[in-house]
Formats: sequence, C-alpha cells, structure tokens
Amino acid sequence: MKERGYYTDEDMMDRSVAIDQTTGSEWPPAAPMLMQSLRSVGYTTATALADIVDNSIAASARTIRISLTPTPVPFVAIVDDGEGMDESTLRSAMRFGSRDPRDLRYGMDLGRFGLGLKTASLSQCRCLTVASMRDGRLSIARWNLDVCERRKGWWLEYPQRSEVPDEPLAVLEAQGHGTAVLWQDLDRMVAAGAEKAMLDAADHLALAFHRFLAGEIVGPFSILLNERPLPTIDPFLEGHTRGQSLHIETITVDGHSIRVSPFVLPFPSKLRPSDLERAGGRESLSTAHGFYIYRSGRLVVPGGWFKIVPADELIRLARIRVDVPVELDHLWKIDIRKAVAEPPPALRPHLKRIVGDVTLRSRKVYKHKGAPESDSERVALWRRHDLRDQGAAWKVNREHPFVRSFLAGKEELSHSEALLRLLEDNLPIQDIHIHTSNDQPVAETAALDENELELLARRMVNAFADAPDIASRLLDKLPMTEPFNRDPAAAKRIAQKLRP
Repeated sequence: MKERGYYTDEDMMDRSVAIDQTTGSEWPPAAPMLMQSLRSVGYTTATALADIVDNSIAASARTIRISLTPTPVPFVAIVDDGEGMDESTLRSAMRFGSRDPRDLRYGMDLGRFGLGLKTASLSQCRCLTVASMRDGRLSIARWNLDVCERRKGWWLEYPQRSEVPDEPLAVLEAQGHGTAVLWQDLDRMVAAGAEKAMLDAADHLALAFHRFLAGEIVGPFSILLNERPLPTIDPFLEGHTRGQSLHIETITVDGHSIRVSPFVLPFPSKLRPSDLERAGGRESLSTAHGFYIYRSGRLVVPGGWFKIVPADELIRLARIRVDVPVELDHLWKIDIRKAVAEPPPALRPHLKRIVGDVTLRSRKVYKHKGAPESDSERVALWRRHDLRDQGAAWKVNREHPFVRSFLAGKEELSHSEALLRLLEDNLPIQDIHIHTSNDQPVAETAALDENELELLARRMVNAFADAPDIASRLLDKLPMTEPFNRDPAAAKRIAQKLRP
C-alpha cells in the first residue's frame, strides 16, 4: 500500500526491473542500514551542534538558542531567527544528499554536501524533527529511525503541530519566521551524558564561531546555550599590548582571495588570568599553535602546521589566521563534518614563506621569556653551549661579575651563600624544558678524574678539621655523594687514603 506517493526500496527495485531487465536496474541503498551507517561518520555533540549553527547562519539568523530539556523526556532544541523555509524547501532540505557538493557556494552559505542537518542530528538521536516558519506559515518534517526500520524505507513523516514540543514552536510563532531543529530519543547523547556533552559543546561553539560572536562577520550575533551567552574567545589576543600582529598578506588562488594574518602571542607569564581565558585556556597556549583555517569566518581547523614546519616548543606562540572563501572548498578538501581541511598545493609555498617570519618571532619571545629586545644583551648567569647532534649543555657564566669576584677569592663567606642563591634562582629551567621537550639530547657532564676527586675531597675534609666526627661521616658517605658516586671505587680509595 502506497502512502502519499511514497515508494519503499522494494517498490523501486521492482519498478526498475520491470522497465529494463537487460542493461541494469535502479538499486537504491537500504534505508535503515545506510541511516545507521551515517550515524557513525565521527560527529561529537559539539561538532553536530556546530553543523546545525552553520545552517542557521546560511539562513541569515542572528540569534540562535540551543537548549536541553532534561525532563520528562529529554530533547535538544536549536531555534534560530533566520528567514525560515516553506513546505517545499523544508522537504527538500530533509532529503539526504539534498545538494551537489560540486555546486559553488557563496558568501555565508556554509553548507557543503547536503548531509549536515541529517547526519549531524542523527549522530546524536534517533528522531529528528524540523519545524520552520516562513511568511507566517509553519511546516514540519521528521526523520524517525524506528519508523524507517519498521517500514524498511526512507519514510519522511509530516507531524501535526500537537505532536511536537510546544516551547520551540511558540518561539517561532512569536518571531513569525525561523527554524527549530529538535533532537529526540537521545540514545547517543544520553549514553555519553547529555548535560556534560552540552557543557563541553559550549567551548567548541565559542571557538568555532568566535568571530561571529565578536560581531566581526555579520554584525550583532549571539548563540545562547540554555539561555546563557557563550564565553568570549580570541585565540590571537588581538590588540594585546605585548602581542605581535605581523603583516597581512592576500594570496589569489583560482581567482579567489585567501587572506593570511600572522600573530605571535605574548609570553604566558605576561598574561593575566582574563587573557588566558580569552585565549582559550592555559592548555591552549601549549597545544593550539599553528594555522587557524576559517571558512567564511567560521573556524574549521584550530591549529596545526600541515607538515609545513616541524612543531616545537619555541613556536607555540605562533598562530596564523587563514581566511578561505567557500568558493574554494573543493581545493581545501573540506570533509562532511567541516572539521578537517588541507591547504592546496598552490598555497603551500606561500604559507611556508610566511611561517618562517612568524616562527622566528615566536622563538625570540621564548628565548627572552617575553622580555623586550633591549633586554637581550643581558649578562646571563648561565650560558647555553650548543653541541653536535643538536645537543646542548648549560654552564655557569664565569664572566658574570659576581662569579668572577668569587673565583678571585675576594668575597666573604656571606657572599658565597649569596652566589649559591643566585645560581638556584636563575637556573634556566625554561630553556632546558624547551630543549628536552623537542627530544634533543642534553650533554653529559664530563666525569672528574681520580686526582680531581681527591683534591675536592681534601677541601671538604679540611673544612671540618676541627670536627673529626663530621669529617669521618663525610668520608663514610663519600661513595654515595655527588660527584663521587660516579666512580664509587675511586671514592672508596680516596676515603681510605684521607682517614687519619
């Protein structure tokens, strides 16, 4: 029995065979199996919500409300104030593969494959309802996986208003236009913890759409999550007095402009807690360096170097904003989730050239711990000595005035204590950490020979000439004492030799 002109998969196969049995036949995919497979393309709750927000932006929305209603039956609603869809447009939008990915997109059209609304939503729930209002007329359509499995076909439902939660529809009716996307039967979200998933999504959405939220792309724009505005994030800390904004370049590829804007963040110790929060958190400073790829202002790739430059600790303050128009999607290999992109070969040489300057500046900031260039000629207490095979060693700078005076034997004992404090307080921990974090070797200190060890031991014993018990205990522990423990046998011989 046919309903509303709809044919099941079996009907389509029967019809095609009847038409032509010799050259081939239509062989559509089995709806329940394909739908189930599309649920596993890799969406998280955060990336799924971001895909729905993309659709809202394409529909000229300026306010998007995302909410989780936990009881009595949990559901998620994404309601926007966009232009909305009429019945025909809504039904077309609910079709899987409703748009050809080869078609050119323009401006704020953030769609790509004609799959996002459906695959993103059904990755989180088993029932997707979309209600849209345009010119005061409400249209509703629904994909319910249980119904499709029962009918063994692509059965798109057209629910009545009374079959849909009232609150989202009341918002649409008050506005007179807009679209509400409802996720019901939250099997995937409930299993992962729906409330936590929504909280985690807030940071992702705040970063992905931070330029929209700042009013930079389309003017006033807001996303409310459970009626709360998203946090303000700026991964580049534009305008910070200690940050650096380098020369902006515009590169033309296939007749379209790509805008590249390099930044170097301030040294972390120079940032206030509010700055760290605005940059995305302290962990972000360590991990989120590299290229930030934006598709018409929407962040697609938050960092990474695309193998253009080896990542190391010294360049983690470098961030490069790359603005790509949607017209070049085909060159950037944008995936279904709009979470992966790869620069086209024609652009890579330009990016490599730009990277050179920005990473050089990042290294300077780290080497001088954020100090101004005028401070780079300081007389350091420690000196780094670069060795072969990228190895390094750190030694006390014997040209330091205090060290020179100590070596000349002109200082009192109190000054010796002051020197030790200086050495302790100025150990180049940051430089050593950066060096070892990049898997580069640290040179081993050359071992003292037995004569040098004996001379050092004699000095220590002589220092306790008036306390023989202390001197005796010192000799007992000599094989376990640095640097004598490097050659315990020699230490035992020296201890025996120095005993009275």
